[in-house]
Amino acid sequence: MKNKHLLIISLAVLFLYSAGTNGQMDYIPAADSIGRPGIASDVTRTIKVTLVEYMFLPNEIWVEKGETVRFVIKNGGDKNHEMLIGFDDDLRKAAKARRKHIDNLNEWEAGLAQLMPGEKKELVWFFDEAGAIDFACPLPGHFKGMRGTIFVETK
Repeated sequence: MKNKHLLIISLAVLFLYSAGTNGQMDYIPAADSIGRPGIASDVTRTIKVTLVEYMFLPNEIWVEKGETVRFVIKNGGDKNHEMLIGFDDDLRKAAKARRKHIDNLNEWEAGLAQLMPGEKKELVWFFDEAGAIDFACPLPGHFKGMRGTIFVETK
């Protein structure tokens, strides 16, 4: 219960902060509900993810609770792509927000990687709860097909 209250307070602070950024961002997904940004020195495994038109390879990933994963994300397509970690409802809201702010490509979420064609980036994530969390490309026209799931299993 304490973690839930902390999450709500954190999201409220981020929302209030974003309200003062000239409307650049009107939504922050609760991506840290099954994890949070990890520390590179704690990485236990590296998983490669390739983004192409219009899919993730792989689109299903299995990790263990307590694992810190380095996602090495490569845009193998001809268009800009993003990988955003969050629950389905949060991803849908983020995709809606991206339709409003397509020109604003600032990395405003901890669970977001934005890549131009041929670009490679890393995203380090610590999975602290068992369950399933989704990932998607929230860019307009990409969201429907560019989706996947991370299954977090108990050791």
